[in-house]
Amino acid sequence: MDFSFYFFFTSKINYSVAIIGPTEEILGFSAAGVKIFPAKNEKDAFNILMQIKKDNLNENVDKKFAIVFVIEEILVKISEDDYQKISSGALPAIIPLSGNNSSAKYGLKKINKLVEKAIGSNIFENS
Repeated sequence: MDFSFYFFFTSKINYSVAIIGPTEEILGFSAAGVKIFPAKNEKDAFNILMQIKKDNLNENVDKKFAIVFVIEEILVKISEDDYQKISSGALPAIIPLSGNNSSAKYGLKKINKLVEKAIGSNIFENS
């Protein structure tokens, strides 16, 4: 799944979508054109995300990613410090995706933090 952005009407940058997680949970996404990156644990996922971030900044790399889905069970195990390293800057956007064994609460907690940071109050406190 590729899409393009034009910057300053002179250059075109093609971005793709990726997913990181256990092979058995992400393999089907390749049929939709999503680049899969198998990861067994949070260390694998962190290393892949750091490489994607570096590649996005390297003008000699053709394949860049704007959106990276990460299976929630792996993403929750990445330390807060490491998460800050991979999520700083605009791209790639790192989106938690519920996996086969997910409680789906990590993504909601991240949204709550972002809303609280943006407006100064947790409006979902009792949700």
